[in-house]
Amino acid sequence: MLRICNVKINGIKMKHKVIKGDNLYILQSKYMSSYINKIKLIYIDPPYNTRKSKTYQDNLELCVWENEISTVLMSLYSYLKQDGVIFISIDDNEYAQLKLLCDRIFGRNNFAGTFITRQAQRSNSRLINTVHEYIICYARDITKLPRFSIRRIKIPEQKNMINDIMTKVKSEMPHGIKRAESRLHGLIKDYCRRYSITWLKNYNCVDARGNVYFAADLSVPGMPRAVEIEKIGLHLEPLQTRGWVSDKKFIELHEKKLLVYRNGRPYQKKYLVDAEDNAPSILNFYSRFGTKDLERLGLKDIFDTPKPVELIKFLIRIAGLAKDDYVLDCYGGSGTTGQAVLEINQEDGSDIGFILIQKKEMVAKNSKAFKICLKFHIEPDISEIIKLRLARVCEKLKSGDNIEYIEKL
Repeated sequence: MLRICNVKINGIKMKHKVIKGDNLYILQSKYMSSYINKIKLIYIDPPYNTRKSKTYQDNLELCVWENEISTVLMSLYSYLKQDGVIFISIDDNEYAQLKLLCDRIFGRNNFAGTFITRQAQRSNSRLINTVHEYIICYARDITKLPRFSIRRIKIPEQKNMINDIMTKVKSEMPHGIKRAESRLHGLIKDYCRRYSITWLKNYNCVDARGNVYFAADLSVPGMPRAVEIEKIGLHLEPLQTRGWVSDKKFIELHEKKLLVYRNGRPYQKKYLVDAEDNAPSILNFYSRFGTKDLERLGLKDIFDTPKPVELIKFLIRIAGLAKDDYVLDCYGGSGTTGQAVLEINQEDGSDIGFILIQKKEMVAKNSKAFKICLKFHIEPDISEIIKLRLARVCEKLKSGDNIEYIEKL
């Protein structure tokens, strides 16, 4: 039996859901059947089976762990859209076993790759200081999976560089564009040398507002042709061996104020702030960032190793979720996925929903989480911690509590 607690804003039933109960039971329930083939992104952070957690059960025998994960993954497969993707966090302990399970369930040809996430530096390892974990990625159908692209400014190690460049270039604008471009060229040289990159060299122009941009060529392979567009006053002679982009493209760029002329030739402005790239395989989302996320909500030390909110937001962005898409997480844990969706909706103007499933799982009595639950007068149960966290996130975002809580009795 399901007890449903609907929470509404302005009388409108919202689509975020937190479901308390065994994940396999919920996934196979009639209640969830309407989401089959409808989920764009699944993220799970299952037990790593390390036997080290002080908060929750993480000590299953290998055959039991494999059977549990395999059964859950087979159920999750049916929920993915044709262009859907699943991300699974894991560490060295069970990486090989998980990869083999996923090859069998999703198909080896649908393996999209593995991300490596950096972790905090440790000093108590007997042999190797392990400072990484993994996120395995599989598509429902690799041929339908969109390119994993993301704005560079959303990648942590590039965000600071881009912001530094833009700030310093704009500070030179009172002295004129030439002075600003001179400063820009020096910054480009320094950063390219420091990080061994070359793509930044393209962004070597500054516009009248102090914005850094790349002047992209507008010629294309094809027959040479003249351009005559009276509407925007554009007259171009044919090139020797190439054609020009379509008239429609020229008009579109003109209307968006993205046409720039250099030496009498038109180019497209591509701003540094909008620069995109394929997602890198090594991600600098340290585990301590997840701890800081909880600390900012007044929930310090309630979990041992919560995933960083920015990591989940990164995965959502590269997967290209659109309006009315859903993110499913059947190991709700500390509720990081829910917070990530709420924040990304506000930051990007998105309208993405989340479904979190978390079984009733009491935290250890000797844990810090148990003491924090007593402090906030909630049951020392992980599913209740999710509710507490999301309530605090909604308060912080001033978005109202737009979440539907569903309890299995």
